[in-house]
Amino acid sequence: MKKIAVISDIHGNLEALKTILLDIKKRGIEQIYCLGDTIGKGTRPNECLDLLKNTTMVYGNWEDFFNNRICSSNSAWERYNLLNEQLSKENKTRLKSLPLCCEIYISGRLVRMFHANPNNAWDNILSIDRIDDIYSLFLPTENTSDNVADVIVYAHTHMQNLMKLYNRTLINVGSVGNAFDVIRNERKDGNAKNTTNADYLIIEGQINSKEYSDIGYEFVSLKYDINQELEDSKNNPEFDNYSRELLTGKFRNINKYKDNFEKSYYDITNL
Repeated sequence: MKKIAVISDIHGNLEALKTILLDIKKRGIEQIYCLGDTIGKGTRPNECLDLLKNTTMVYGNWEDFFNNRICSSNSAWERYNLLNEQLSKENKTRLKSLPLCCEIYISGRLVRMFHANPNNAWDNILSIDRIDDIYSLFLPTENTSDNVADVIVYAHTHMQNLMKLYNRTLINVGSVGNAFDVIRNERKDGNAKNTTNADYLIIEGQINSKEYSDIGYEFVSLKYDINQELEDSKNNPEFDNYSRELLTGKFRNINKYKDNFEKSYYDITNL
């Protein structure tokens, strides 16, 4: 059996990405899939993209933001202009050519990969959502093949997770450069270092095979030099938000998930 690595949500965090790529190399894994949001937040998106020239990549919401100039405020335009300055012409061209989804057969299972969902790179789906909403991720769309997927691998919410439903498997790979946990409560929280790592996924099986056989999934969570990343990011115009997220694992826009929480049974006091 062979292994592939699936990474996502690097967000311009070069220190985290270098740590992940070194680990992947040590494990002898040659094939890497990246599920978007390589850019945004951190200040070295160009360097990160240069390290991922040989990866299969789909686009995330930050790539969509940049490609389509989705700027509805002055701060959004500032983010766009900064990215426009940072990215090379070659990388800008590459970002415009990325697909929304990719698929591969592993050990007889159709594995479908995308950033957020198979329709767009923005909508949030969490493990606490309604089962019908979660199941919709497996269904074919105009952006996929005509088959219902056996395994979904996605990202966007920055939280590693694996769940089973309807004899299918749903996996969130987490985030390489901006891991956080949105289920937070000051009275119940454990050590933030359990969250503030560089995360990725390994899938082991018969790659590109439709013959049903063994398969394995492994979450990897690596300590990296956050202080060095922040030292190299002092020119970040959003440094306070960036450093808070990297050090505490608390999402700057927690209200983004309000609808998801209201549909759940979680105690979200003191989020």
